Amino acid sequence: MKRIFIQTHKPIKFRFKQTTEDFIVTEVPLFDVPTDKGNYLIAKVQKQELSTMEMLSFLESELQCFNIGYAGLKDKHATTTQYISLPLKFSRSFERLRHPRIKILESFRGKEKLSIGDLKGNNFFIRLHDVSPESARNLSEVLDDIMRHGMPNYFGYQRFGRDSANFEKARDVAQGELIMKDTKIHKIMLHAYQSYLFNDWLARRVEISREIKTKDCEELLVNLNISQQECDTLKNQAGLFSVLPGDIMYESKTKKWLNVTDLQSIRKPYKEQKMVPTGLLAGSKAWRAKGVAGEIEHHFDDLTVNAMGRRRDAVVYPKSIRHEYKKETKCFELSFTLPKGSYATVLLENLANRDLSPQQ
Repeated sequence: MKRIFIQTHKPIKFRFKQTTEDFIVTEVPLFDVPTDKGNYLIAKVQKQELSTMEMLSFLESELQCFNIGYAGLKDKHATTTQYISLPLKFSRSFERLRHPRIKILESFRGKEKLSIGDLKGNNFFIRLHDVSPESARNLSEVLDDIMRHGMPNYFGYQRFGRDSANFEKARDVAQGELIMKDTKIHKIMLHAYQSYLFNDWLARRVEISREIKTKDCEELLVNLNISQQECDTLKNQAGLFSVLPGDIMYESKTKKWLNVTDLQSIRKPYKEQKMVPTGLLAGSKAWRAKGVAGEIEHHFDDLTVNAMGRRRDAVVYPKSIRHEYKKETKCFELSFTLPKGSYATVLLENLANRDLSPQQ
């Protein structure tokens, strides 16, 4: 599974390894100010060299509490801060807990148990090593480009594990041919299969976007089955990811979905980042694209997936990007915010213009 990126710059060399010093993640909760009321304890916890699942396993074992909520999964090889919830009756036992890699930063009462997705996004700090002055300049230029045009919202390698057979296992789970004893692992495998399909679709759409920018309309009319007018509009469309007839766009302000029938009508809101194109996470209830976009999407769909399904933003816009180059240590320090479900390592791959494995 190879990710293809929108920017076409030459690969940029740097060294990155997920460590507690060089990879720091802080969850941004839905609330601005906690209410401190309700029957749940909401705790802000910091962990190092522990996955979220490993942390939860420790807490469940020590507290004998199997109703712990969390908003998102956080990387193992990092310093990460996130929120968890548990019934208020466990608060005293929880606050007495000690673990060398877990810190309880603060706690307060909440009205509801946290569920997956109950967050705005994540703040990241990343330190890149062995960065030459030329590479630092190139990184700065690509970051400026990403702020204007966004980047493909791929699922990162963390979503899939390191086992080469995971695709077949994930597919069998998603299609109901394999049942995992651990329900959490079962859900993770199902989501991994949906993510495989989405990433392959997104790579194909990035290829098509490049073709739209570089090929003439005569060839595109045949390859994409579009009209001359649609080709002209696509050629003049803002953004490096091309929205096609039949695509499904998401409008963040109104939280509404729009099936694109007129490319001209979405030109301005797409340029202003008020609308984003979306891709399919296969399932029985998910909206499907139509027209030209639907014909492409069909090749990356699976109607047998045993899930509701949904749409995912195809393009994401990192916010609050800050960076600093430290010439004496050849380090490039980078901070930014991503919405929930987006991967910081994908931004690094976009900067490098190459896939990064967990070892890299």
